[in-house]
Amino acid sequence: MEYLLVLLHVALIWMLAVATPGANVLLTINTALNYDRKIAAFSAFGVSCATLLWSFFGGSGLVILFSHFPQLFGLMKVVGGSYLLYLGMRQIYLTRKIKRLDELTEINQMVSPSKRKVFISAFITSILNPKTGFFVVSLFSVSMPENMSATMILAIMLITLSWHLFLATAFSHESAKSVYARISGFMDYVTGGLFTIFGIKVMTS
Repeated sequence: MEYLLVLLHVALIWMLAVATPGANVLLTINTALNYDRKIAAFSAFGVSCATLLWSFFGGSGLVILFSHFPQLFGLMKVVGGSYLLYLGMRQIYLTRKIKRLDELTEINQMVSPSKRKVFISAFITSILNPKTGFFVVSLFSVSMPENMSATMILAIMLITLSWHLFLATAFSHESAKSVYARISGFMDYVTGGLFTIFGIKVMTS
């Protein structure tokens, strides 16, 4: 009974955490709006695989390493924040370069990224997000009995995958795309700005 209560407690915490808007959620939504559900699904797979890797780190007690060598966490923040900043500035640059809505739509339809590229981009974005990583690691270290680490690793990965597949499906729907098409220029600036803000916040937090 106690095992199930701990499992439920941690799962609920992670459900709230994974649904909180952040760089991972933004990336999946943006991919779904610009391309199709199948391509966006690989963004979900990339985020989930990175979360799985962070869960393994958590189960191995990585938080102890961070506590003894805080400079490692500082380095993670600089690298991860810089990557998010790069994503944001790149999005803003591309949006400025492509000014007319019909040009943006035409380019997105003609040049779709490969599934492999989308997967790698999502994986890197998630694995270099120190706040996500440290939250997962801390969750395991504080709340997790050793004998249920494998169960929670699987649960966290499945929760993450389910949520991001839901986002990929919902935002690749034609109704969502039709709304996005009317405000795509503005939304791409917002997306780039949010990634930039996330990057700065990660580096300065």
